[in-house]
Amino acid sequence: MPRFEKYHRATTFWESSLSLIELIYISIVRAFRTATGGSFLGFAGLLMQPLILFGVFYLMFEVFGRSPVIRGDFLLFMMTGIFLYRAHIQAVTTLKGASHAISGMMFYAKTSALLSILASAINQLYIVVLSIIAIMGTSYLIRGELEVYNPSGMLLPLFLAWASGLAVGLMFMAFSPLAPKFIPMLYQIYRRAQMITSGKMFVASTIPASILPFFTWNPLFHAIDQARGQAFINYLPKKTSIEYPLYFTLSALALGFVVEFALRARQNYGME
Repeated sequence: MPRFEKYHRATTFWESSLSLIELIYISIVRAFRTATGGSFLGFAGLLMQPLILFGVFYLMFEVFGRSPVIRGDFLLFMMTGIFLYRAHIQAVTTLKGASHAISGMMFYAKTSALLSILASAINQLYIVVLSIIAIMGTSYLIRGELEVYNPSGMLLPLFLAWASGLAVGLMFMAFSPLAPKFIPMLYQIYRRAQMITSGKMFVASTIPASILPFFTWNPLFHAIDQARGQAFINYLPKKTSIEYPLYFTLSALALGFVVEFALRARQNYGME
């Protein structure tokens, strides 16, 4: 007969810390295996997706012509847009599909909505970083050079693009039980809007002031423009700021967590 161990609740700070680390690790592994299918081909497919996206946009520019961009490396211009765009969109998609308060996984004793969100976020960051390394490494091997004005300065815009995607995805996840038909439609509209309003294909400084408000609401638009200011020595972003995506992310995270925890409390109250 198999022996079933009795559930043991951690009572000390050390036990709680070890239990939390173990749960985070298990949740990250589960999220990664879900994303890759538990195979090397699935993992390779995740890394090939940004390479294919990069190649498609490069061919589009070559076929239809290059619009006036920042004076400098054209491939670096594309990378600063595609890297941050993909980090944002993938973060939105991952968090939108994360386990919320009424999903089946949330009924296990050691599982919580916050743990599921944290595991999905870390797993997404891991995949994004690997994708960036793969694309930059491939570009360097093919071209033999890749000059960046301030590489360390690009880390904050990249992090904000990813974090703002997590915040938006958390809001989609939190509000899905309240409007199960409207939220998926709004999510599709948001993804389509990011293709244009993110500014990954053009320079923010060239946008006329009359249509600028259609872009400045987007935190990804600010993050991409600020990243290009760090990537190119001769470009200074004047129409965007690094503070806006930071404030947007903090506000969206706060609202998303409030709604998520309120739904969880309501679900627990209904089960009693």
